[in-house]
Amino acid sequence: MPPTEATLTRLHADYAISAYRFAWSVTKDESLAQEVVQELFLKLARDAALISQSESERAVIFTLIRNLALDALRRRSTRKDALQRFADETPGWFLPAADAEAEETRAQITAALATLPEEQRSVIHLHVWEDLSFREIGELLGLPTQTIASRYRYALEKLRTQKHTLV
Repeated sequence: MPPTEATLTRLHADYAISAYRFAWSVTKDESLAQEVVQELFLKLARDAALISQSESERAVIFTLIRNLALDALRRRSTRKDALQRFADETPGWFLPAADAEAEETRAQITAALATLPEEQRSVIHLHVWEDLSFREIGELLGLPTQTIASRYRYALEKLRTQKHTLV
């Protein structure tokens, strides 16, 4: 049974931007991330039970986005190309591009994040930009909290070592 139009409208208003950002952080491809978000909302429009049977809408949304994004990457099998595009095409949501210095900083952050494995990059994104706790991320990804904390720590360590090469 499909959800009501009001429910879909609310879900879109509440999660579309975050879902896109997360899809983009996984795919590193603007158009692929948009396709993944469209696929998510089509899936939700077809099956209300996906959301109604869960305790956390947010967890369902991010789990679906992650799975859909990874499936899309597998289908396209252009992971190497997507990583290059990630470094070349920086979206405007890391830092405001108010001046040349901010633009350079954004480019450095983007390049540094592009070097992280997808598992670490996803944890960084969910913790920093989506403000999820390690426990919530673990539930979302189906992993122990300690694994999530380790991935976060390894990502930060890698970014710190890169800091010296970026400056």
